Amino acid sequence: MSECMAIMREYDVPENVMAHTEAVRRIANFLAEKISARGNDVDSKLVDRAALMHDFLKVHCIRNKCRHAHEAGRVLAERGYPEFGEAVKQHGLEEVLVFGQKTRLEAKIVWYADKRVNHDKVVSLAERYAYLKSRYGSASGKKMAEIVSTQVPAIELERELFALAGIGKDFSAADISARKGAE
Repeated sequence: MSECMAIMREYDVPENVMAHTEAVRRIANFLAEKISARGNDVDSKLVDRAALMHDFLKVHCIRNKCRHAHEAGRVLAERGYPEFGEAVKQHGLEEVLVFGQKTRLEAKIVWYADKRVNHDKVVSLAERYAYLKSRYGSASGKKMAEIVSTQVPAIELERELFALAGIGKDFSAADISARKGAE
């Protein structure tokens, strides 16, 4: 954990990004716990740290015109954390299109948790996609098509994770409000 915080300080991660990652972390840990409690093998530490670190290069890459998920994966791998790096690299929106049987469950959990948080608020998948379309889809037809192409796979991933976790309906911010992240 101290290494994660040191990297975040090094890259001067702003408070709003920290608030977002903490909300993503709570959802990811909530799902990992539920899935693990049903006898599924989940590396909870990997989920926790990847959720924490998933956007640490967001601002850096906005300024330097790079893909933050891929760049973060590269940086983490270079620093000796290839598993965390791979899970972080796979949280980009379009990654859901290539998820398959060999995709680690931990990466799927982090991807999904990120898509359930708008800024620092837990929202439904439908609300998050409405925001993505409004905020980023208006930039170009290509970007809108990319967002739309991921929506059905996102819903399918939600169903898969809910089944593994034994969640029969959606969860709310209240369901995870006590979750502060694993230490």
